[in-house]
Amino acid sequence: MGRFALVSAFAFLLSGCLEVEQTVTFAQDGSGSQALVMNAPESTLNAVRMAASVNQTNASSDPTALFSKEKVEGELAVAGLVLARHETTEQGASRKVDMEATFSAPSQLRQSPLIGSLAEWHFTAGPVPDTVEVTLFPQGKKAWEEARAKAEAMKDKADAVANDFFARRKQQLDGLDVTFRLRLPGKVLRYTANLEQTGECEVTAKITAEQIKTPEDLVRRLAPRFQAVFDARECKTFPIDQ
Repeated sequence: MGRFALVSAFAFLLSGCLEVEQTVTFAQDGSGSQALVMNAPESTLNAVRMAASVNQTNASSDPTALFSKEKVEGELAVAGLVLARHETTEQGASRKVDMEATFSAPSQLRQSPLIGSLAEWHFTAGPVPDTVEVTLFPQGKKAWEEARAKAEAMKDKADAVANDFFARRKQQLDGLDVTFRLRLPGKVLRYTANLEQTGECEVTAKITAEQIKTPEDLVRRLAPRFQAVFDARECKTFPIDQ
């Protein structure tokens, strides 16, 4: 069964009119939950379906699969996750899904289709003893490295093609509202600049249309890196990558 991937808020930012809120919560032993709320007009879902088809992504080209409890439950089961909640509603021309899945270890989270088939998670020892560093590349580490290099190059060189592309796409971003939240099993000690500390053990990323003001902004947000270090003194069994 092919992984359907979240209509990936990051892979399909150019669709606009997309409201996504995702929260990943970790317990002290590395188990946890992944909650997703998505609200999108049918027009946006159709645009995402077409984009996936044109780009020939290895995820399913039908984002409406997220609205089917049976399909979601099956996909999650293949990855080793358990569907704990799945509710859908329709309001006018928009559809909303609210779901939550549980995982018993980070290795299962790595297989979760709810962020996207390209996502990479890293769980490593932090910079000082008794700390853990959690890193997520929603579009993969290579894509982040390439996006960072491209954004840096844009600072020093005017690119008429990139500016024209951005000007046209900027008009399509109205209504974009993406939230990604990490709830960690210890006090947050450090985090990347694209995150905001929203609780003692919580960091949150927000991506809205208003934040994307330049081509560099767009490039960086299409392939971000989210990273946080937390106090792991009470997390002796939290799995660390070898």
